[in-house]
Order: sequence, then structure tokens, then C-alpha cells
Amino acid sequence: MSYVAVRGKGDPNAKGGEYQNVLLLLYGVAYAIKMSKRGMRRSGKSELMKAFSVSVARKDPSSNNVYIDLLGLDNEPLLEYHALHREIIGRYKEGARNRLFIDEVQQCKGFEKTINSIHARGGWDIYLTGSNAFLLSSDLATLFTGRHREVHILPFSFGEYRSYFGERGTVDDDFDGFIRRGGLAGSYDYDNISESYGYVRDVYKTILTRDLVQKFSLPDSTVLKKLAEHMMDNSGNLNSPNNIANVLDANRVPTNHVTVGRYISLLRDAFVFYEAKRYDIKGKKYLSTQQSITLRLGNALCGPGDAQHGLGSHVRECSLP
Repeated sequence: MSYVAVRGKGDPNAKGGEYQNVLLLLYGVAYAIKMSKRGMRRSGKSELMKAFSVSVARKDPSSNNVYIDLLGLDNEPLLEYHALHREIIGRYKEGARNRLFIDEVQQCKGFEKTINSIHARGGWDIYLTGSNAFLLSSDLATLFTGRHREVHILPFSFGEYRSYFGERGTVDDDFDGFIRRGGLAGSYDYDNISESYGYVRDVYKTILTRDLVQKFSLPDSTVLKKLAEHMMDNSGNLNSPNNIANVLDANRVPTNHVTVGRYISLLRDAFVFYEAKRYDIKGKKYLSTQQSITLRLGNALCGPGDAQHGLGSHVRECSLP
């Protein structure tokens, strides 16, 4: 199975912005299934695809762009995969470059049958977004068996944060604000920092409950919660499942390294944390025994008194490739 990851900077909605430009690279991978879903919940996947579809229509007026938002009530009849298949086939135009955009594709139960069938027929360039609660990386490998490419979408970087707000003050002042708020653009809609923190906490709770506990029927949500809190407090530090399991046991949260290792993988797949592998400069190889973890949610979950933790995490993120 092969993957293509493209990274963009700046405002995803900006005309001619880097996010839209990097998506144009996927034109070279014609008639594959593109999943614009790899990214933390509320990181702007749907808005990016909308902006991209508008950009495509502007640059290629002859293109037949079919955009379907499965959250819209008007499209409720398409939530059955046979009906969705008929709708797509009916909107195909012979001789045109046919592009299919489906937002929140997981709303249609059995959607993978429709998408695989459309892909097998040929003649369509397919773009999809979906919720992390239903479509983690492991799911894509099973559903599309190597016939897809993924677009990685990250929360805002410091440069994007300054682009969004404008350069309000010195770099140091703006960086302090970025550390407090984090990179989730949705939190920027709130002028009050407490409301902004509330937004981030709600996103975090949704990830833990819907994307992980409910999806995977995790037997002990307490272990997951305490594990995530420990990882936040140690963002940027070296960690291993064994060490973390010992710490949790010592704090009366009984678990084992197998459970901790699995839960860390789930948190990483849900993009709550990012992994930075250790590198042995002398041996010129990656070491798999311990990894550094980074968090990109600002101080909303750690508390405003933990600015030093936030600073350390962001500084370490700057060193990641």
C-alpha cells in the first residue's frame, strides 16, 4: 500500500494559498481516491475540500464537478449506498473531466461499496472527507485496499496563527498568544480566552468519547483519560508504555504496558498527539524503544499555569521534519 502526504501552510480558504496548491499536486495521481481526512477533529477538512472544489471549477470550467454534502438534509435520500451510487452515475458527463467530492462520506452506511464501484468503473477523480470517529487510518487500509491517497491536514502553525490574526505585536507576544490558544482555528472565533478553552476541551472530550471509547468499545475509559493527561504533562519528553504503565499503577490506576501501548496508538491515530522517533546520531538509525510525544492544543487542557509545558512542546515541534 502506498500513501502520499502533502502539507500546506496558511489559510486553507485563501485563493492560490499553499493548501490549495499542494492539493493540485494530486492531479498527477489521476482517478485515485483522495481522502482529505487525515487530521485532528475540527482541523478544517471540510472547508478545505469546499475551497478546493471552487478552485478546481475556476481553473477548469469544463470540469464536471459533483459535490455532495451528506450532512445536508436535501441529500438524506443518498444515505443509502445504492441510492448514492445511482446519483453519481446519473451525473456523469461523457467527454468531461469528472470530479466527485463527497463531504462526511461516513454518513452513508456501506459507502465503501459505492466508492469502490465508482472507482472500478473509471472516469472519476474522487475526493472524500470523513469523521475520525469512523475513519481512522486502519479503516482506510481495510476499506480501499491501497486504492487511495491521503492528504494530511494539521492544526495551525505559529506562522499560520500570525497570518490569521495579523501581526498584532512583537513575535514574542504573538508566540505567547499562540501557546495559550493552540492551533485549532475554531477556537479563534471566541474573543474570551475561557470560551476558547471551552471549545478546545469539548473537541478533546469528543475525540476521547466518540472517536475512541465508543468506536473501539474500550473497557476502561479511566485509563485512557489518565494516560492522556500524563502524556500532556510530559509532552516532548521520552516515554515508553512500560514506564507510563508503572506511573499509572503507582497512582492507583491499574493497567499494563500492552493496554498503554494500544491506547497510545489510538490517541496518535486520532491526532491528539504526534510521535517523534528517537534518532541515534552515531548509529544513524531510529530507535523504537522510546518516543517523544507532542501536543498541539495549547494550554486549554493543561491550564494557563503550564505555559512552560506549552513552550517546550512547541519548541520541540519546530524540530520535527
